[in-house]
Amino acid sequence: MMAVFPQPEWILALGRLMAADSERFQRLGYAETRFALKVLPDPDHGTGREYAVGVVLEGYQITQAVELEEPWEFDPDFVICARRSVWQRMLDEIAASGQPHLRGTLSSLALVGEELWLESRDQLREDKFYRFNQTLQEFFNLSGRLGEGTGAEKAI
Repeated sequence: MMAVFPQPEWILALGRLMAADSERFQRLGYAETRFALKVLPDPDHGTGREYAVGVVLEGYQITQAVELEEPWEFDPDFVICARRSVWQRMLDEIAASGQPHLRGTLSSLALVGEELWLESRDQLREDKFYRFNQTLQEFFNLSGRLGEGTGAEKAI
């Protein structure tokens, strides 16, 4: 069975692609953060449940990805929150062209803060999102390499 977004196995599959393309990430610089992704159900569709996964990025590799009951139990620097449809749209754009449209990047979406937002308990730790956001975006852009059907369409 193929791992699907946002399951830890899906994150780790991207981590393996990241390790194989380490030169690209080394050009972006060393990144060290622990963060969580929170996928919220779409109220219009009435399906799905809230889902969270914790991720540790050390240098140029993903060293941990775990399902979480509660994002704060993971002590993340920040939590990236968005409804399922927003994540889906970004992943669909990546599957189609290798990257999301300019207004669909993590940075652009977080800047506006309506469709995707950050939560953090410490402003200095939240700053890691902005410091490493190009690395995070390139990491998600790797999902286009997962082949036909990134698994996003079957997301939890």
